[in-house]
Amino acid sequence: MAVKVLQHDETAITWKATGGTKAFTPTSLAAGAGRQGALNDFLTSARARRFAWRAYLKPGATRVIGETVRVLFKTSDGVHPDNDDGTGDIAVSAADKLRNVRPLGSIVIDESAAVEMVSSGVIDIVHQWGGPIFWNDTANSLSATAADFGFILTPIPMEIQ
Repeated sequence: MAVKVLQHDETAITWKATGGTKAFTPTSLAAGAGRQGALNDFLTSARARRFAWRAYLKPGATRVIGETVRVLFKTSDGVHPDNDDGTGDIAVSAADKLRNVRPLGSIVIDESAAVEMVSSGVIDIVHQWGGPIFWNDTANSLSATAADFGFILTPIPMEIQ
């Protein structure tokens, strides 16, 4: 009889302006600008290597279908980060600072209404520290409401049942 490998999701790590595991405030993010969430220490306990990620936002007052907000994931071993913009919830200093940061995907503006837009996927995280970055590639600022943004990582350790 074959042994099944089942997915058993664990407690999510969340990046939000308030009420999250880590701080992340991309509110009113201007066109051509980025925001990095505070880095999480993944080695505080035993953990999965694979994570499901989900990024969400609401665009600002003006929306253009097809424009994108890039979603990236910055890592560090505690000494050598992917860029030198710090470890906290902070503005990305320049687009060039993203050249060595891992791209995850994009949230595409898919309608002209100011509704939540989401992108998701799976990432393997082997480094001690990490956190999300949103880069606004649209021509307009994003929503000014703090609750309109977030990034979620759900650990998915594999179990043999």
